Amino acid sequence: MNPLWEVYQQGEIAGARSDAASARAQAQRSADQLHQEVRRLEAKIDGLALICQALVELLETRGGIREQEFLAKVDEIDLRDGVADGRMVRPVQECPRCQRTVHARQRTCMYCGETIGDATAVAKVLRR
Repeated sequence: MNPLWEVYQQGEIAGARSDAASARAQAQRSADQLHQEVRRLEAKIDGLALICQALVELLETRGGIREQEFLAKVDEIDLRDGVADGRMVRPVQECPRCQRTVHARQRTCMYCGETIGDATAVAKVLRR
């Protein structure tokens, strides 16, 4: 067999191994980032559950609101966007300064930098 061909093949194999190692490292970094994001979201969900439980207990003890009334209100709020899906979807907003459309999840206008007020009390609590 040709020795030059053998050297070329060994170089190709080494390059493929290097590419595979690089791809594995990138995949591990991506997986680590995703796990970190999942932990962040789980913590946010736990915080929201805590807020909801506190509200329910306050309403029952101080406000005299029964669980059925509370659940009816949850259903009413869920249907505000027209879909009973267990989610509260905030509508897009208009920037008070430049009047451009701002996505509901943005806290500042990407065009002029104006702070966009949160429409819900829960959003205000989560920012603390």
